[in-house]
Amino acid sequence: MAVSRWTAWVGAGLLARLLMLAALLMSVRFVLANHTDVLLTDNDYYKLQSYKYVVASGILGLAGSLLQIPVAIYLLCKSKRMMPSAMVLDISMYADMVISLVLTSGVGAGFGATNDVLRYVHGVIWEHPEVEKILVDYYNRAIVAVVLLLVGMLLSICATFVSARLRAKAMNDPEGV
Repeated sequence: MAVSRWTAWVGAGLLARLLMLAALLMSVRFVLANHTDVLLTDNDYYKLQSYKYVVASGILGLAGSLLQIPVAIYLLCKSKRMMPSAMVLDISMYADMVISLVLTSGVGAGFGATNDVLRYVHGVIWEHPEVEKILVDYYNRAIVAVVLLLVGMLLSICATFVSARLRAKAMNDPEGV
């Protein structure tokens, strides 16, 4: 059975969204699970505000992805019978753009803050050298979560590209699918 180009693009968009969902779930889980076993001070000064933003952007990306998956399934089912509504494709494309921008800002905040703090941790002479090792380990584990957020952002950009291509095809644009 041959698959139309339209169905292939919709399937690619659905696959990108499902993989993005998995990457963002792992990212949020890793940020929330990252901690130290040693109490460095009474407050957790080493937990940066930017990591809260990374979690928030990851959760917003998850919510957007969860809302977009049913739309992609609808497009996949509907595409066999007729061309879907242009309004559905417009909303899908603009939602993908917003999700991509939110995830991009979360990646920038996570990488920027971690890089700045690691530079500070390495530049300070610590009274107890084990504190530096604990902090470096903490921030290295945080980088893993931010890299997963980066993967989710790249998959979101792929889903945005697919949405734009599908919208162009629905508008009978010769540059479309």
